[in-house]
Amino acid sequence: MHSSQLKKRHVVRSETLQDLVPSLPAAPLTSTLFTVLPAEIRNRIYTLALESEDVLTDDSSRSLYKQNAFYYRPGYKQPKRIQTALLQTCQQIYAEASLLPPAVNEHTFWFYRSPPHVNDASSPLNYFRKMTPKQRAQVQHLHLFTQQYFLEDNHWSQIWDGLKIGAEGRSSRGECRIAPKKMTITFRHTDWWYWENNDPLGIDPFRPGRTHAADMGRAVSPHAAARSWGNQFSSLPCLEELVIEFETIMRKRDQLDAIIQQALEWNFPMQADKGLYLVADPTSKRAYTWIGAKEAELQRQRPAWPVDTEAGSESQSGQEQPIPAAPALVPFDHPSDMGTNIDTNIGNRQVGADTEKFYVVFLTWKKRRVQESDVDGISWYIYFAFELDSLLSLSWGGSGLGFCNCDTENASSTAYNLVFIYMFLGSTKVKNPLPYKGAVSPTSAFVTSLAWVTPISFM
Repeated sequence: MHSSQLKKRHVVRSETLQDLVPSLPAAPLTSTLFTVLPAEIRNRIYTLALESEDVLTDDSSRSLYKQNAFYYRPGYKQPKRIQTALLQTCQQIYAEASLLPPAVNEHTFWFYRSPPHVNDASSPLNYFRKMTPKQRAQVQHLHLFTQQYFLEDNHWSQIWDGLKIGAEGRSSRGECRIAPKKMTITFRHTDWWYWENNDPLGIDPFRPGRTHAADMGRAVSPHAAARSWGNQFSSLPCLEELVIEFETIMRKRDQLDAIIQQALEWNFPMQADKGLYLVADPTSKRAYTWIGAKEAELQRQRPAWPVDTEAGSESQSGQEQPIPAAPALVPFDHPSDMGTNIDTNIGNRQVGADTEKFYVVFLTWKKRRVQESDVDGISWYIYFAFELDSLLSLSWGGSGLGFCNCDTENASSTAYNLVFIYMFLGSTKVKNPLPYKGAVSPTSAFVTSLAWVTPISFM
């Protein structure tokens, strides 16, 4: 499912939908909604009424997703719909609330394995072209369900193909512009590399391609790092908040917790020249559990890889029947959750023979300005690590410290550079929690480097 499948999308007309004002009855002059309630209260009422909700029918159980579907999870038990009848009540309600649906609801895309009824599941361009310019301007929150390979194989730019991102800039006729302030990225248990083979979890947003568990945090060359998905958020200059939802099964909880510890040090460049980064908020960490289909059940549903569910959904066993219980997130309680398979908290049911417990962690990054001196110091650290690695490779004919595999024609120039950097670092206080920690831990690189400096003759 690579570029060829990404191009297999529905073609829509390039014309931009125009904002229209429908002909509706005037608001009743005596209505208490307008004469008594202030605008803030009315807006809250509108918001509650226009949030998406589960589709309710005379036989709602038939619309429930199957428990062993890849998209079945808390908040996604059945199709959702926005009830817009309120907007047809009168002209004033339409004027006050017509732009709330795109503003208060998250806009969800799947890369891949989406519910089969979702249109444009992996085509944001087609999805947003169906909105008017005023509606698109209200979009606040995007939610991406992404298989790990999709991000790590450098498909990020293809998500936004044809879209203009950001509120600033000249508008041209027919363009499709959005300016989201928040993004949520969800990694489901079935989105990790080779989950069906029980491979160890591994992820590093500052390394291109697949990252094995043993390679997390190891540096790559700046050229390679530039291709990584962690360095692509600068294409969304309006973004102010990023939430990543990590999910696995309980037996891999320790692996995920180790990833979360590293994720707290990930800092995503937004406008590096202005010192703006998405920085992790340690207080935002939230851990939950929920009860879903057993991993073996999910493996039976696994389609031939890869799959774009816009072309067709995964096959599902005709014997699996929808279940009435809704999946729900329950705050993770270490003693009780690790002790038994029965969760007595409200919202979860007992773990059965065909179900098991999933472990989910949410972490939030917020845009903030980082001091330039900190960024400069980190840059020197990384340069120091790469220069030292080059020198060791030349001196001993090996691969150095493993920071890079590069050769240098003039070893003496590298040595002089190291001496200068060593003197610079000796007189500069460099702080740790900064942008390049995803590529190489400055502290560990510096300490490791100092350990090797002594036996090397620089002159």
